Amino acid sequence: MLDAVNLERRGIPAAVVGLDKLVQTTGRGMARAQGYPGMRFAVIPYATSDWGGAAQEEELRAKAQAAAPQVERILTAES
Repeated sequence: MLDAVNLERRGIPAAVVGLDKLVQTTGRGMARAQGYPGMRFAVIPYATSDWGGAAQEEELRAKAQAAAPQVERILTAES
């Protein structure tokens, strides 16, 4: 989060990818505290499978694929 804010301050587009619950609480709070209340986030749902194994790998891959278009929109949007 702080890295993204520092990049944005330098005029370098940055995207933060975060879990839905953390974005709505900690992420938005940190952005406000750093003076960037409008920071855009790529939001992914919390993982539901147990840690490890093929099921989790598939779930994580799907979440990454879902986050990619969000990241692209954030990085290519007009400020």
